[in-house]
Amino acid sequence: MRIPVTIVLACICLQSTEAQFGFGGFRNLFRPIQNFLQPVMRGVQNIFRGGPRFKDDGTQSPQATGKDKLFPDDCGREEDKGTGKLCFPDGLLCQERVNKGGVQKFGGHLYWFSWQDNDNSVRNAKWDWFNARNYCRKRCMDLVSFETQQEYDWVKGFINVNVPYFWTSGRLCDFDGCDRPDFLPKNINGWFWSANQARLSPTNGSGFHDWSF
Repeated sequence: MRIPVTIVLACICLQSTEAQFGFGGFRNLFRPIQNFLQPVMRGVQNIFRGGPRFKDDGTQSPQATGKDKLFPDDCGREEDKGTGKLCFPDGLLCQERVNKGGVQKFGGHLYWFSWQDNDNSVRNAKWDWFNARNYCRKRCMDLVSFETQQEYDWVKGFINVNVPYFWTSGRLCDFDGCDRPDFLPKNINGWFWSANQARLSPTNGSGFHDWSF
């Protein structure tokens, strides 16, 4: 899902701003990342009650290469095939994420806005939704999911004339396991936040949203 306001993105860190991020050895670094990913994947299955048979055939395990690429070689979308692979986090990139230009704090969380990055290639990068999410995932983050009107209004405050729109983690449930009656019609009831697996309010309801689906 994108906010219609060049393709840019806003990522949210997976930790509170009070948490400390340090290296006690790569094993200790990756353990919380692996612990984080396991319940997320279980959450997908719980939401869809055993529905989607999801296969992550991207990077096979967390890494610590420090390779900072806009479009990683080991994961991401292959434009010619129309397929994509999810990225595991990279420990070194995760360590440095709080030092990136464009990091802002709100409600006990850190947010990173790509159009405020210090690197000109990042500020002007053009990602599709899948690659935008993978750029965040490589850094122990994910595309933003709006939980409150206040959070949404705060993020919108960073929009300017050079930011026509940005990606969120909103996704249409259009894969295996999404044929449940309560998801129909899908364009109204089939949207969810892929970052935290929470369902969105119906698009024709009274819940806050002025974004495009």
